[in-house]
Amino acid sequence: MTTLATRCGGWLLLWLAASASAQYKVVGPDGRVTYTDRPPAGATARPLGAANAATPTAELPYTLRQAVARYPATFYAAPNCAPCDSARALLRQRGIPVREISIDRAEDVAELQRREGQIELPILRLGAQRLQGFETGDWQRTLDAAGYPRSSQLPPTWRAAPVQPLVPPEAMAAPGEGDTASRRPAAPAPVLPAASGSFRF
Repeated sequence: MTTLATRCGGWLLLWLAASASAQYKVVGPDGRVTYTDRPPAGATARPLGAANAATPTAELPYTLRQAVARYPATFYAAPNCAPCDSARALLRQRGIPVREISIDRAEDVAELQRREGQIELPILRLGAQRLQGFETGDWQRTLDAAGYPRSSQLPPTWRAAPVQPLVPPEAMAAPGEGDTASRRPAAPAPVLPAASGSFRF
């Protein structure tokens, strides 16, 4: 007697065989999804497994995708900052898809002070959670609690977004010709004593 499991198993094998031969996932104008080796005209198609530039997390494994959706990671770091380098190495070892923000100019420091109330680096934002200053155990526990895997699950095709300044250059107002004060060089950010595992300007 044919059982439900046998019928389902047979259907699954046929579906897997069809999917293996298909090269494209096609979404028709009516929203219907089909799999084919040739994208029909008038439909939206992309190769199976290809990265989607609009939603780069679509190519991530399910567990990692869930962690990114709940606790997106933003990393604030500065050049020549040893604790930042250590924190970055940990994030890379665990394969955290992180948006890195560079704090490299007086404008960035001022904006960081305005947003965070402090200028101690590195800072890791996981959703609303903030880690400030680097301590391996604290960062590991927080990443664990957020559901991020202990070792990297990033696919080989994954590419991190370019590092961005906190204040985009276009956001800084151009000095007026008659404004001598605006043409003065910005005062250097103060250098303060750093706590263990942190960097201060």
